Amino acid sequence: MSTITVRLNRDEAKAFNEYAKFKNVPLSTLMKEALEEKIEDEIDLKAILDYEERLKNNEVEYISFDDVKKKLEM
Repeated sequence: MSTITVRLNRDEAKAFNEYAKFKNVPLSTLMKEALEEKIEDEIDLKAILDYEERLKNNEVEYISFDDVKKKLEM
């Protein structure tokens, strides 16, 4: 396990620590979760942009829910 130092000004430290107390979790957990969520958001955005580009280039095929059910014999 590694340790990372994050420098916070007084106001940031107060706000973050108060929020951690409010959520009843360690500040390190909040920071890890926030970074993880940011990474997931960026991955999702890239997937959306890639999809929109493929849609623009007519590389996407739309299949209705009813057609999927038929193909799966449901």
